Amino acid sequence: MIKSSLLFIYIFVLCSLVNGQESKAKIGNIRTEMTGHAMIIKYDIIGSSPESCHKINFVVLDNMRNTICPDSAYGDVGSCVYEGDDKLIVWEIYKEFDVIYGDFTPRLTIDAGDNRRQMRGAEYALLSLALPGLGDYFVADAKEMKLKPWHKTAFTAGVLGLSWATYRNRLEIPPVMAPPGWYLSADGTAEEPLIYIDHEWMKKPATTEPWLFPYDAEVFLGIGIASWLFDVIWVARRGSENSRVQNQALEHLSLAPGNQGVMLSYNKQF
Repeated sequence: MIKSSLLFIYIFVLCSLVNGQESKAKIGNIRTEMTGHAMIIKYDIIGSSPESCHKINFVVLDNMRNTICPDSAYGDVGSCVYEGDDKLIVWEIYKEFDVIYGDFTPRLTIDAGDNRRQMRGAEYALLSLALPGLGDYFVADAKEMKLKPWHKTAFTAGVLGLSWATYRNRLEIPPVMAPPGWYLSADGTAEEPLIYIDHEWMKKPATTEPWLFPYDAEVFLGIGIASWLFDVIWVARRGSENSRVQNQALEHLSLAPGNQGVMLSYNKQF
């Protein structure tokens, strides 16, 4: 009963760390659509007080993860945007470019200042290798992340700590030794079923009783290591993506018809 209660409390605290909600303002429910002359971006600002005024930064990523900084965007973007749903940004693409190829993904940040300083390379995976979640701060904006860096740190440390606790609380059962004497023999006959052993011998080998369930420490250790490696791989991939991001608008863009309407793509000459 005590062990079950301790485990319940530990998991409750751990889940509270991982799933705890923040009171800071966030951007959510981003939707995009194309009209005949512009891209329409709609989004919601949630978790903010009605009187708060937020800075909304808006860039667009193409299908090669290059960054376009729109000059002809207007609407709910800039230095003072209030909380609410269905915020609207209009990007008049064709005022900036003659031809456009490929898909575009809007990236919105709230009260983040110049986020490009955080867009760094795959080498920051080494920081996550030292401490899970640490490299995340250098390759992404923590305010935009659903799974925060400190969530990864708390979860990984908690699971590894639980692995250590279950290992330390295992019950070691010593071997059972039998004294010298007459014992039934597997090789004995009906006339002589007994055999005399003139020395102490091991009747049952030493065993270990798990604290929570069989292989509990190994299971928690595997989960902790997997969580740690997941963060290292995520930082490496995000950092590699950041290395391809360009901070200037594309030089050559084009527009081409597709099977489902107009397809947006880009070409850039180096």
